Amino acid sequence: MSIISAIKKKITISSRKKKLDQFYSKFKEGMTVLDVGFTNETKRKVADTTNYFLKTYRYDYKTYTGLGIEETDGMDQLYPRCRFVSYNGETFPFKDNEFDWVFSNAVIEHVGNDIKQKKFLNEMLRVAKNVYFTTPNKYFPIESHSNIVFLHWNNYLFYKYCAKMKPWWSTKEHLYLFSKRRLQCLLKESCAREYTIICNRTALITTTFSVICKK
Repeated sequence: MSIISAIKKKITISSRKKKLDQFYSKFKEGMTVLDVGFTNETKRKVADTTNYFLKTYRYDYKTYTGLGIEETDGMDQLYPRCRFVSYNGETFPFKDNEFDWVFSNAVIEHVGNDIKQKKFLNEMLRVAKNVYFTTPNKYFPIESHSNIVFLHWNNYLFYKYCAKMKPWWSTKEHLYLFSKRRLQCLLKESCAREYTIICNRTALITTTFSVICKK
């Protein structure tokens, strides 16, 4: 394992635990939650931190619903008390205010351009009374998906490099990172009536943002 990978893993685990504590300070037993962005663990080998929220869920699994763009085959056998729903990445297949909370960890940066990110946020706000989501800080020195150092601070250079070396991340359709300023703009343009942005720091540098909001 490279030094960068080791640092990244340590930061990731610490970050996940911190964000769960944030969420559970608001989410209480008996409430329902929609986990937006689950990964199907039966289709391929996944990292230990994949579906971390699901794997460490603290309450009765019957209050948990997972939503993702992957097929749900096999997930109900791994987690028989949970409900998993697949969708096309557009409108969420749920009623208004169907859930008490939405939880979504590091998904919004993958859904597309500004318009798609705004729709994604508005859908989370539509189906739940409260929303908690997280996203990496664009200006943390190490880009968490590609392990690139500093280059991602410049969109042109970053996407040009990715087109050659990391094709999956080579356009905004697959990876469009947030600075705090751009995140604030998105929230102001969304249906959110109130919101709080929490800067999660490592060594005094913001690694990720947590957002708590409602319509």
